[in-house]
Amino acid sequence: MSFNTLKTFILAVSLLVLVASCKKDTVIDEYKRSGNSIAVSGSNLVIAGYTTSSLGGYDASLILASQANGDTIFNRKFGGSYADAFYSVKKSHEGGFIAAGFSNRASSNSPAMFVVITDANGNQLKSIKYGASDYSQCFSVLPTANADSGYLLAGYIQKSSSYDKNIFLVRIDNAGVVKWEKSIGATSTNPYDTVNESAYTVISAPDGGYFLTGSINGYSTCCGKIFLMKVSSMGDSLWTKTFNYGIGYSLTLTSDGGVAIGGTLQETANQDIILIKTDTAGNLAWKKTFSGTGYEYGATMVETSDGGFAISGITDSKGAGYQDVYLLRTNSTGSVLWDHTYGGNSIDQGFGLVQLDDGGFALTGLSNTGGSFIFLNRTSSDGTQQWIKYIQ
Repeated sequence: MSFNTLKTFILAVSLLVLVASCKKDTVIDEYKRSGNSIAVSGSNLVIAGYTTSSLGGYDASLILASQANGDTIFNRKFGGSYADAFYSVKKSHEGGFIAAGFSNRASSNSPAMFVVITDANGNQLKSIKYGASDYSQCFSVLPTANADSGYLLAGYIQKSSSYDKNIFLVRIDNAGVVKWEKSIGATSTNPYDTVNESAYTVISAPDGGYFLTGSINGYSTCCGKIFLMKVSSMGDSLWTKTFNYGIGYSLTLTSDGGVAIGGTLQETANQDIILIKTDTAGNLAWKKTFSGTGYEYGATMVETSDGGFAISGITDSKGAGYQDVYLLRTNSTGSVLWDHTYGGNSIDQGFGLVQLDDGGFALTGLSNTGGSFIFLNRTSSDGTQQWIKYIQ
């Protein structure tokens, strides 16, 4: 890997590292607030991310907003005395919400996998940390379809700051009690470096078990590879396929019986968006990359109602020295149909994405246009913006 490739890798994960390592009294102006994940809840949208606390630093944030106009219905904060954030949110089995991310425990840069379960009004019912005394974060929460319900959490675990970072899976019941845990990953053979592996998304496999994607076989000094892993219903790894250098951030089963991975390619001087299509055995069908004159970052991919794909993210190829929220739309074979940018003349970044019942889209992220905000907008099916909200 070249120096430029390493640089873009750092840009891709800087937001995750920044918040997790931040001291309570240290807030970076460009990253005071962010919406990292979004889900549909009836006629509303639920957004999970982080915001600055009244005491400084960061609190995990859960927001419910109207689909019709983006007006905030509630805006809740969660966490402890140090930095906290959510990266994933879903509707809970009980009709409320489950949000997951990390909570620093006794100091900055000591994250623990963090889960909050709320009622439908965002009131906390459960708040639990996992990973014992090890460092860990959760990037994806999946409500399971098993008879006993519960959830699967996916992210990473690290024994300490000087040990390998491995994929971490935690299966919990509806009350948050652990049913099983699995740590999956390699051990470094380099005494001067550590292995860096993490799962960023988990989904259910059609024949039982789960699919994971993220980054694997990387080192702290350089990049890993996008992977697709099949694990059993108990979290045991069954097989793994690797692709290009980069990070797989999104994963979905496709309507034609395959699997699609969306993420970020890290093999050029300028980071690009990548979309990969495989069968359910992980055999590559096709892959497409989407690039501009600068930096493109693919955050969330969804299959659209017509069998195509939409990808949210970031681009700096469209403006004059600043970043825009990016939405890219393709057909079922990955050919571009259209793309749009949103935001102003500052740092604006897109992360969470959902398609709505009318074929339009809702995106969340962060914006520094006129201040520091959680970004939320709704578009029509062709990407035309219908409304935009900047939430504090």
